[in-house]
Parts: sequence; structure tokens; C-alpha cells
Amino acid sequence: MSLVGHSLGAHAAGFCERMPMDPEFPAGLNGSYDIVGRDVRTGHAYTGTLALDHGREVYTLARTVQGRTVHGEAWMESCGVDRIRTLVVRYDAEPVIRMACSLGADGGNYYRVSCRTVQGGNDSPGLEAWYQRP
Repeated sequence: MSLVGHSLGAHAAGFCERMPMDPEFPAGLNGSYDIVGRDVRTGHAYTGTLALDHGREVYTLARTVQGRTVHGEAWMESCGVDRIRTLVVRYDAEPVIRMACSLGADGGNYYRVSCRTVQGGNDSPGLEAWYQRP
């Protein structure tokens, strides 16, 4: 089962429900991250940085890869009968990059975020992982 397909595509079908913005949940998500990924269009690996902050209704993102900064937004969704919480991301790139992410943590309570990505009409998923900086 593809989390990206359900979280990003099934929202209208009622599979996922957008949660109201809560700067306290998940606690400590805002901050700076190192990122690594695989470009969905080229298959090439990349590295970069991400700044994440909570806004009034969404998280705001600034992602820098190879010196190019792309802005975006993110929000939490609750999906399926088990109400699995997923971070949904939308980067304002051309074409738009959409992601569904699961949240994890390391032993020092820093977030490790794992995302499946889709871009434009490409059905091949990419991957992006975020490592929160202390």
C-alpha cells in the first residue's frame, strides 16, 4: 500500500482528514534539518538543508538543494480507520513536489522524517529523508 497515494490522493475520498494546526503537536518539529533524497525525475541522489517553522494554519518550509531554495507548506493528516498521522508536504517547485512523511526520532529525541515523493505526472515515487539538527 502506497502511503503517498493514500495520503495525497485519497484525501478527497475521505481516507485522510486534515488536522487543525497545533504548534504543540508534534512537539519540537520546527527547526533545521539536513536532507538527503532521490530525485523522482532523474533518479539522482541529492543533499541539502531544510528550515521548518509553524505558521498560523500550516508549517512553512524552505528547502535548499544545490544552492536553489524552494518554499513550501506542510500539515498533519489523520488517515484510515487507525487514524495514522502523516505529515503532508507541498513544495512550490515546477512541477509541484508532493510528499507524505512518517515521523520518527533518534535516541536524542531529534526527528528523523522519511518521505515518499511524487512530482508532476510521474508515477515513480522518490524519497526524501530529514535529519533534525541539534
